[in-house]
Amino acid sequence: MHEKICESLIEQAQLGDHLAREQIIEQGKPFIAKVSSTICKRYLCWGRDEELSVALLAYNEAIDAYNKDNKTTFTTFAHRVIHRRLVDYFRKEVKQQHLSLVPIDEDNNEFSKAEKDISIIKYQDSTQQEDLVATIATFNMILKDYGITFKNLVKCSPKHRDTRENLMRIALYIAENNELFTQLKKTKRLPVHELCKKLGVSRKVIEKGRKYIIALTLILTEPELTALKNFTSFPNTI
Repeated sequence: MHEKICESLIEQAQLGDHLAREQIIEQGKPFIAKVSSTICKRYLCWGRDEELSVALLAYNEAIDAYNKDNKTTFTTFAHRVIHRRLVDYFRKEVKQQHLSLVPIDEDNNEFSKAEKDISIIKYQDSTQQEDLVATIATFNMILKDYGITFKNLVKCSPKHRDTRENLMRIALYIAENNELFTQLKKTKRLPVHELCKKLGVSRKVIEKGRKYIIALTLILTEPELTALKNFTSFPNTI
């Protein structure tokens, strides 16, 4: 149902049509709950979990900010906004929780400093974990626009180091070439002919590594996926 939300309805809402906005939000509630539960890694219930209220506000924000000219579906865009707002919420909640556990001991400054250091470390670890969960969920949504799933990606990931580094170089080249990157974003397909010509690689290599190349290119170029760069060792040169 959510995929069927028409752009004209979103345009009406952006122009101030409250009924159109209410209709989009009502249709989007199952989507909001599903995305939020996935990011939070637990079942969320309307009227009970604050995370859904945060996600609902983010969804409403996405309605106002969506631009169809960016060649991104509203579903993907809304997912990204929900992701960002929930991550902000996680950070705020975890920070407040750990700061409240830091003891104030004016008679023993060393003890207080140690406890504070432990609290900060716990906060940083928890924040990083929440960020990674949310980032992976967003990555999965973005990949769907290109007809790719995590299951496909795992199956097609190259086993040999040389092959993997070769595909990484191709992804780097696309990410650094505005013309080729724009073509990829617009068509959701690799510019195979141009890559073969400019990089001197065979069509077979590019087509076989298509999903892997696209995934790496997205990691390099999408701001929401920055955290995933730490798990990928890109070559320094093309």
